[in-house]
Amino acid sequence: MIPKKPETIIKEVAEENDLSESMVDDIVGFYYKELRKKLSSLEDIRINIPGLGHFLIKKKSVDNMTKKYTNLVNKYNSETFSNYHNKKLAEAKLEKLKKASKKIDEFLTAKKIFKHVKQTKTNMEEPETDC
Repeated sequence: MIPKKPETIIKEVAEENDLSESMVDDIVGFYYKELRKKLSSLEDIRINIPGLGHFLIKKKSVDNMTKKYTNLVNKYNSETFSNYHNKKLAEAKLEKLKKASKKIDEFLTAKKIFKHVKQTKTNMEEPETDC
C-alpha cells in the first residue's frame, strides 16, 4: 500500500461526494482535532480509529510523564499567582496520569487473566494420544 498525501485524499473524497474541498478539509481537520483531544485527555486508555486500528496508551510513557509532573509540582512555589495557577494545572494533569496508570494496570491484569484462562482451556481440550 502506497501512502497518499492528505491533499490527494481530500480531493478524491470531495470529487466522489460532490462536496467542496474546503468542506472535506474542515471535516477531516475537525475529526483529527477531536481525536487528539480524546488522546490527550487521558479519559480512555484505548482508542479505536476506524480503518487504522486500536491505540493503547503505553504504561512506560505514563510513568515517565508522572515522574515529570511530580517534579514539576514539587518545583512550583505557591507564593505568586502565576506559580499557583501553574501548580494547580500540573496537579490536575498528575491526577489524570495517575488514573490512567491505574486503568492501564487493570487492563493489563485483565489481559493476563484472559490469556491464562484461554491457555488452560486449550490445554484441557487437547486430545490425549495413545501410544
